[in-house]
Amino acid sequence: MTIFLYKKQEKRRKKVKRIVSLILMLAMLCTLFAGCNKATVAGEKTEAQKTVKVVDSRGVEVEVNYPAKKIVCLLNSGLNDLYMLGAKDQVIAIDQWTYTNESAYGFASQIDERVKNKTLPAIDKNIEDIVGMNPDVVVIWAGQEEDIKVLEDKGIKVVGIQADNFEDVYTKLDILGKISGKEDRAAEIAKYSKEQLKKVSDKVAKIDASKKLSSLFVWGPTKLDLAGNNSTGDSIIEMAGGKNAADAVGEEHFVAKMEDVVTWNPDSLIMWNLKDLDPQSYYDDEQWANIKATENKQVFELPNAFYCDLWTVKYVYSVEFLAKSLYPETFSDLDIEKSKNEMLKFLYGVDFK
Repeated sequence: MTIFLYKKQEKRRKKVKRIVSLILMLAMLCTLFAGCNKATVAGEKTEAQKTVKVVDSRGVEVEVNYPAKKIVCLLNSGLNDLYMLGAKDQVIAIDQWTYTNESAYGFASQIDERVKNKTLPAIDKNIEDIVGMNPDVVVIWAGQEEDIKVLEDKGIKVVGIQADNFEDVYTKLDILGKISGKEDRAAEIAKYSKEQLKKVSDKVAKIDASKKLSSLFVWGPTKLDLAGNNSTGDSIIEMAGGKNAADAVGEEHFVAKMEDVVTWNPDSLIMWNLKDLDPQSYYDDEQWANIKATENKQVFELPNAFYCDLWTVKYVYSVEFLAKSLYPETFSDLDIEKSKNEMLKFLYGVDFK
């Protein structure tokens, strides 16, 4: 009897033990579940910062927060790209030139109220100010190697930009589109620009090679500061259906001798928009009197540095302007003023005054 009672009690203890173990296990599972659920909610609130990797003009891969909400942009052409992309509010500081250049300031102030009111900081090479702003990225000319090194040594992400030709212009736009989270808009801008160029190239293709006009592109500041074949000046001449008379010179910007110009004897001259030089300067210069371009009054100046900007997709307007100047009959249906206004409206969404 005693043995029977002992076995019964032992059986009961084991049952209770199993029940207690089961309760403890359920309690642990509930705690674990609650903890997991809490981590999921916290994850939703404090989601890990996304990043994007881009390869800049230096060939350096840079990983930045995506989208970059605090961009310091120290080149005006990059600032214009960011405005076109619709990333204005992500720019927290700019270059001083945008304020000091009358034309650049006039247009930028119509796009950005902060520029108009001069409340958007212009910090240029003030490294400490840049670091103090804790930007997601600094966009700067790739040639500013010392500044880039100082910034990177201080832990600042830097994207170096160089635009030597029109392919670089599209690359720059693509890079800025990626870091700002505006990739679709960047693709839309590139598509629009290339479609506009195709309208020109389709007509240029019909011009007989023997009738294509030779030209020189003048960078300034002097009449003999010209563009060789490795330049944006050369590119717009070619795209507009002309031939660069100085295409044997493999330099982006060189100073020619007058005897070279006499030998080339170009049919036309196209000038960058310059402060102290204009077409009349050539017409009044006796040295140029017997050059075909001046004899036939075929010296043209790009009308404005803002909408003829050769370092953004606005270079398309420069091509249209030159094509219309060189071949007015071929491009008789091209309303250059209307084309300019439509381009600016598409790019910036602004009716400029």
